[in-house]
Amino acid sequence: MNNRTLKAALVAASCLIGLAACAGPTDTAFPAPDLATTPDGTFPNLDQLRMVEPGMTKAQVYPLIGPPHFHESVFHVRVWNYLFRFRDAEDSKKALTCEYQIQFDAHGRITRTRWQDQACERFAPAKIAAGVDDSPSTTEKVQ
Repeated sequence: MNNRTLKAALVAASCLIGLAACAGPTDTAFPAPDLATTPDGTFPNLDQLRMVEPGMTKAQVYPLIGPPHFHESVFHVRVWNYLFRFRDAEDSKKALTCEYQIQFDAHGRITRTRWQDQACERFAPAKIAAGVDDSPSTTEKVQ
């Protein structure tokens, strides 16, 4: 392979990698809870969790609910996952564990939030940005 062909191949590979990064969240499946960096989860401040909205940046989310609980970083990552715990209203010794996900667009802004278990919606409704196609009827549209 000559230098010209090698350069062309490298440029093509770089373009494909760049386009793949712009395609959207690559893995929106919820990770196994035992892979969390905080395996017991955390108890979020509900008022702050409810403030997480489509259009917010990672820098705005971070002070509200902290870093993601799985091995996700800040740069070029399109999905953050959290493992939250909530106290049972009837028995304060019991706690419900919920997986929460935030999806970001190519500009690092939230396009949607969602829960793995619909029962967790009562703590903070899932939200989706206007104009983003979504099928679950339980998702709240944000204008």
